[in-house]
Amino acid sequence: VNYLRPGLKHGRMSPQEERIIIELHARWGNRWSRIARRLPGRT
Repeated sequence: VNYLRPGLKHGRMSPQEERIIIELHARWGNRWSRIARRLPGRT
C-alpha cells in the first residue's frame, strides 16, 4: 500500500509505547498532540 508517510508505525502499540502513554497522560492529561510528539513514528 502506498502511504504518504511510509515511516509511520501501523498496528498495535508496544508495551513500552503503552507505558509512555500512561505516564505522559498522568502528567499532562488529554494533551494528545504533546504526547504524540514523544512517540516517534506515531501520530
